[in-house]
Amino acid sequence: MQEKTEVKVPTASSIFFKATLLSLLFVGVMLLVTALGVALFGYSKLNQFAKQAHTTPTELKTVVTTALQTTPKQTDGYKTILLLGVDTVTNKPNSPELTDTLLLLSINMDTGKISTLSLPRDLWAPAYQTRINALYEYGKEKYPQRPEQFPEEVISELTGITIDHTITLSLGTVAEIIDILGGIDVDVVEGFVDTQFPREDIDIHTATSQTQLYETISFEKGLQHMDGATTLKYIRSRKSTDLSQGTDVARSQRQQQVISALISRIQNFSIFKDVDAFAQLYVLYSDTFEKQFTKVEAIATLNYLLPYLETIDLNSNSLTIYPDDKNGVITNPPVSKYKGQWVYEIRDLANFQTEVKKSLRE
Repeated sequence: MQEKTEVKVPTASSIFFKATLLSLLFVGVMLLVTALGVALFGYSKLNQFAKQAHTTPTELKTVVTTALQTTPKQTDGYKTILLLGVDTVTNKPNSPELTDTLLLLSINMDTGKISTLSLPRDLWAPAYQTRINALYEYGKEKYPQRPEQFPEEVISELTGITIDHTITLSLGTVAEIIDILGGIDVDVVEGFVDTQFPREDIDIHTATSQTQLYETISFEKGLQHMDGATTLKYIRSRKSTDLSQGTDVARSQRQQQVISALISRIQNFSIFKDVDAFAQLYVLYSDTFEKQFTKVEAIATLNYLLPYLETIDLNSNSLTIYPDDKNGVITNPPVSKYKGQWVYEIRDLANFQTEVKKSLRE
């Protein structure tokens, strides 16, 4: 099995913040949906919500009732979720759908502690001769109805961790969530201009000049209200006339600002009083996540964790890298070893699995 495309090397900071962004977005969507279980809507609004959400009050009651009687799926006292972040390039038709972010999220069902482990997208899977970020694309061939099953199987095999659920999330979905929430307020610490932001309305294969491929975007310093499309431009931008803003560090800081803004918006419980917005979120969840993490499972999980909600602890981890760490479990070998491909290689599988388990189970 050969790689389908070259992948740029991400920095540790961009991996961390992308992983954090994905995990918080998923938790936010899950909480919004499971709010049904705590009766945020009065009966007078329930019929209106049900109609807009393409369901019925009876079906909603069945979902909540079933969930409250369901023991959430877990393995040895932990629920482990694999989050796959997909960023499709719209101006490159038929380009492979690579997972830009791969995150293992483990919930201790006895304490509520949440541990995350970010897996480098360039981690090499020797049994399949590919980077793990290509597994989802290959899964389309192996499991057409559930392509995420392939990365789930391979990553479980590599890490020695049983994965209870695998969930994919695209940046397009992120933008849709932000729009449903009515946008977010982002405090732009440093303004910048990017004259080389890739346009999405031009096919890279038919463009007659390089200038057609790019547009100029700019952000002024200060508090700005952003819709989904604007937010994605803000966190995707890689170039700037101000060199300090064209770095991975600056991009990571912008992602962190978006995380903070999104958390603030979710914490504003007025969103739950907006029947239309709440119904849209319900429909989005049903259309996007239901097959991978059902509403019954989401509500059952939150209900199970209710006693720990005020004390839930989030612990973020990353793999140790040799030679920066003499005991590092992964390393970057010479590109000649993998026919010019830049990869992370597991040094010793047993030590690697021990570190993964320690990160997610302790």
